[in-house]
Order: sequence, then C-alpha cells, then structure tokens
Amino acid sequence: MSIFNLFNPDIRKLKAKKKVNSLIKALHYKKDCNVRKSAAEALEAIGWEPINGEGIYYLIALNDWKKLIHLGTSSVEPLLEVLQNENSSTLHRECIKALGEIRDKRAVEPLLEALQNKKISLREEAVKALGKIGDEKVVKPLISILQNEKSSKLRVQTIRALGSTKAKRAVESLIEALQREMQKPRSEANTGIIIEVAGALGKIKDERAITHLVSLYNEYTDYINKKMKNALLTINTERSKFYFAILNSDENELLEIDHAWDLAFESLYHENNWVRRQTIWALMTLKDYRAVEQIITTLNDKSLTVLCYSIYALGEIGDNRAVNPLIDILLKKDFSACTNADGSTFPEHSSDPRSEAAVSLGKIKDNRAIKALIRVMEEKGDDGLIDKSAWALSELGDKRAIESTYLA
Repeated sequence: MSIFNLFNPDIRKLKAKKKVNSLIKALHYKKDCNVRKSAAEALEAIGWEPINGEGIYYLIALNDWKKLIHLGTSSVEPLLEVLQNENSSTLHRECIKALGEIRDKRAVEPLLEALQNKKISLREEAVKALGKIGDEKVVKPLISILQNEKSSKLRVQTIRALGSTKAKRAVESLIEALQREMQKPRSEANTGIIIEVAGALGKIKDERAITHLVSLYNEYTDYINKKMKNALLTINTERSKFYFAILNSDENELLEIDHAWDLAFESLYHENNWVRRQTIWALMTLKDYRAVEQIITTLNDKSLTVLCYSIYALGEIGDNRAVNPLIDILLKKDFSACTNADGSTFPEHSSDPRSEAAVSLGKIKDNRAIKALIRVMEEKGDDGLIDKSAWALSELGDKRAIESTYLA
C-alpha cells in the first residue's frame, strides 16, 4: 500500500495549488469514496478534461453511471476494481447494475462471488446482472439459488435471470418451481413466481414447458392467462399453436394446424379441466368422424365443466352414435361426484347434465330417445329438466311423445 493511501489527501490544498496529477491519483483512493468524489469535483473546477482510463475513474467518483454504461467495455475493469476493493454497499450496487447493463463476460466471476454477499439487495442486483449477461456459466449457480433460496423476491429475480439466459437446462428447475406453487392452495400460491416462470419458459422456447404452461389456464388470474398465452406464442411450435388456438377458440388458427387431430386426442386427457373442455370444442370444430367416439369417452369425466360441454358438443354434431350414451346420462340421477375442484360450475352450462342430455337428444332427433324422455317427464321432478325434455320430445315430432308432453 502506498503512503498516499495511508492518509487522506488534502483535496482542498491540492485544488488550490492545481495539483492535477495528485488529484488524479486521489481518484484511486481506496479507503473513502468521499475523497474520490471531492477529487473529481476539484478536477472539474480546475477545468481538467477527463481522458483515457483516468476519465473512467473520474466518472465513477462522480457516480455518473449513465456515462460509464455508455462507454461500455472500457468501463469494465475500473468498475470491477471498485467492486472488489470498495466497502460501500451503495457503490457495489451501482457497479453491479452498470456491469449488468454493459453485459461484458469479464464481470461473470466477480458477480458470481457477489452472490455470496450477506446483503440480499446486493445478491438481487448480482442475479439481475448475471441474467443480462447470460453466460452459460451463470446457469448452474442461478438454478441453485432457485432451488435453495427462501427469499421469494430473490427467487423471482432468479427466475427472470434464467429466462434471460435462454438455457435449456434451466427448464426442469423452472417447471419444478411452477409445480411447487400450483400444489399450494390458491390463496397461498406466489403469483409473482408463477408469472415469472411463464415468461421465462416462453423465452427459453422448449416444448417440455407447454403442457405445464397450459395447466395454468383459468386457475389463477386473467393476467396469468395472458402471460401463459404469450409464452405459447413465443415458443411457436405446432403444439404451442394448437393450445393457443383452442384456448382462444380460434377456429381459423385451429384448422391451419396439420396435426390438430392428434394433438386434440393427446390433450383430451390433460389435467386442466378447461383444456379438456376446449379440446372437445376443437374436436367438434375439426368435424372428423372420429370426434364422436372420442367425445363419448369424456362422458365419464369428473369435471362438470367437461361433462356438460361434451353433452353439448354431441348435440351440435348430431351423430346418432351418441344417442345411447346420452340416454344413459339422461336417466342417471346421481351426479354428486361430478363437480369441479373448487365446487363451481361452468356458467354457460349451469343446468345439470341431464337437462343438457335432453337438449342434445332433441337436436339429434333419433326416436330411440322418446321412451327415455317420456320416463323423465313422468318423474315430475326438476321443472327445468321437464321443460327441456318436453322441448326435445317436440323436436322429435312423434304424436305419442306430444301427447305424453300434454299429459305431464
């Protein structure tokens, strides 16, 4: 250590004597950032023009971070020197921010060291900066933070940083973070983490993420729905386009997808109720003869959302292969097991499955349904069910059915 760094230089005296070289030397004084700032202000007052490398230390002393970032890579070494030798947390934080904006890989190792700092605010800035630099070396340490860090705020920043790296090996850890939140009750889930994971997976563009992303649909907020759809658009594969199309009920987009039928068959068994419901919409829209048989299999679905829409779709398609399964639904009296996880029903089909079955049988107009419809009329139970059964019988046009309607 030089004598100069053992004692505070007298900046006022150096300024009065216009000792430019000594003031420039004071810009490197390691023990007190105020000394460096005073030296820079003195040089400015004398009229010294910052030149070459010394000009960078001059800007650091004045905390002119915008100019330092503008200078780019020439600022890196001086910034790293301050980061390694200065004790001020404020200066550390600003240096880290600047290094992140400059995006020079020489900063990676020092920033990784900064991840060990006890101050969480500095660790957060280091994570942000590493994400912006995006070097392959940062992925493993960031994954470790995501898996082991307790601070939600730091985990959110880490997820964002991993997305910025676009590293495929981060996908599994991001999916795990998403699943951890989705396993919690909705009121306890950290939506900030969910939102950032959706954005990060979209940036990485890995197909493994698609089915996990669509699991978010209608589980939380409209904003999360939007982030999830944006991620699907960014991934931009046939599978992601398929899900984007069905979740938006976009018929034109759906019909342009070459393997839409195969993708629909696959998604018919997705864990998300709304995805299964929209898959039935896709099968109905594709107008493939195989759709009827596939939709019939969903009549055993435990979700009221899915079941009611399946019944509706079969009525819209109008294929008589659906008649007997629909009659079974019509005559079934106990649907207590058929509820959504949160106890809700799908608003478009707020009536019970039996009423939906009656309407669909009326649309198909197959006489095999007459006996079952009359039997329902004779129950004299739910008025809505009776009204819809009466309508179905009138659609069938059988005189005996009409007479039974009046007798009821």
